[in-house]
Amino acid sequence: MNLKKKNKKRGFTLIETLVAISILVVSVAGPLTLSSKGLVAAFFARDQVTAFYLAQEGIEFIRNVRDENILEGSSWLNGLPSIVGEPFTVNIWDDAMASCSGTCPKLLYITSNGLYNYSQGEETKYTRTVIVNILPGSTEAEITVTIEWMTGVLSRTFSVRENIFDWQ
Repeated sequence: MNLKKKNKKRGFTLIETLVAISILVVSVAGPLTLSSKGLVAAFFARDQVTAFYLAQEGIEFIRNVRDENILEGSSWLNGLPSIVGEPFTVNIWDDAMASCSGTCPKLLYITSNGLYNYSQGEETKYTRTVIVNILPGSTEAEITVTIEWMTGVLSRTFSVRENIFDWQ
């Protein structure tokens, strides 16, 4: 018998196995974390773009009311629910405005045509509040449209402010 040619079977030690598993876990967890953060950022960006367009739509609605009033010979802010800082809603769907008692209701979304309104559709996460303040001199008003929504568990707010003038 040759002692030098012993049949040695060698396996991994427990430490080698733990190190290998640790390296595998770190190499898989890193990209998963990055993709998860990327998805969260994409959802937030989508919600923020929607909020911006909803706010701009509110500004354009008030601007349109002003222009129509002037063209009809009415007072330039005629028909607005409030010009002293009380919140109200604007419903593009039926050209309506309504005062908010307490908090304004959530916007509804019609999936068939992609419109937001207060008349019909599924409730969304967005709340639009419009505030108009007439500034001293009565020829300038400040419009503030605020959109509030929830992204996950975080409450988000986006506001657009613009001044309009009596150009008559």
